[in-house]
Amino acid sequence: MDGKNCLLRSSIDKTAYSVVQLLVKKGLKLSSAESCTGGLISAAITSVAGSSEVFDEGICTYANSAKMKYLGVPAEILDKYGAVSEETALAMVKGIAKQSGSDIAVSVTGIAGPTGGTLEKPVGTVYVGLFVKGKASARLVYTNPLDSDGNVREFIRLSTVLAALEWIESELFRM
Repeated sequence: MDGKNCLLRSSIDKTAYSVVQLLVKKGLKLSSAESCTGGLISAAITSVAGSSEVFDEGICTYANSAKMKYLGVPAEILDKYGAVSEETALAMVKGIAKQSGSDIAVSVTGIAGPTGGTLEKPVGTVYVGLFVKGKASARLVYTNPLDSDGNVREFIRLSTVLAALEWIESELFRM
């Protein structure tokens, strides 16, 4: 594993630990819906001892059909904006929040590469959705593949996990 990915994994472990501790302290539950990260957010959270108190469920909806079937993402959103879009991340996070009943939910959808990018949506384009106590929002998290010093796909996926966990953590600190 290259140096940057090692540092990312260390930061993910520390942030996941912090998120779990904050969720326990506040008595809140978390769920996730992941596409390009393939369950890495769920893995990061569940690697922390005590996470069973606060983690409801994680679902990997890689295919558009899974996004529609399990999260209720409307076909119209996927057709109009594509799977990698703010609108899809928002629909995904609303879907997992509704399905799970969790206080907090996170979603990710993006292009991890090294192929699959376009001029409009290059490799490294990822959208993260966050649902916190009834309010949902989504944001672009772009990871430049040129910043990687090794496995681009792993670098983008790990960068996305860290960005998602840091967003959850910052929201928990504000509660």
